[in-house]
Amino acid sequence: MTPTILPDPAVPPHVQDNASMLLAALRIAQAVRQLTERGLSVVSASLQHTERPTIRIRTSPRCQRLIASGDAVYYSFGHDTYFGHYRQGQFQLEGCRIVWTEFGH
Repeated sequence: MTPTILPDPAVPPHVQDNASMLLAALRIAQAVRQLTERGLSVVSASLQHTERPTIRIRTSPRCQRLIASGDAVYYSFGHDTYFGHYRQGQFQLEGCRIVWTEFGH
């Protein structure tokens, strides 16, 4: 489990911000290592929300197995002008949100 940083008035804000960013980067590194072990390919990672970074993975049959086992869920469905119907899946790993997009469903 990743430690939480509590605001400390004696610590300058930039130090607190950078510490939060560093912890988020470490969570991403841990998650990427586990995703690699699970045979999943990482496409990108975002630190925009340091409290829960987002990692985008390439869609694969393993994603379907995560859905089937209940370890992941579909959270968004829609229609794109160019790609047609899509759905997006997600699960949590090491404090990160892991997401992927499937087209044609």
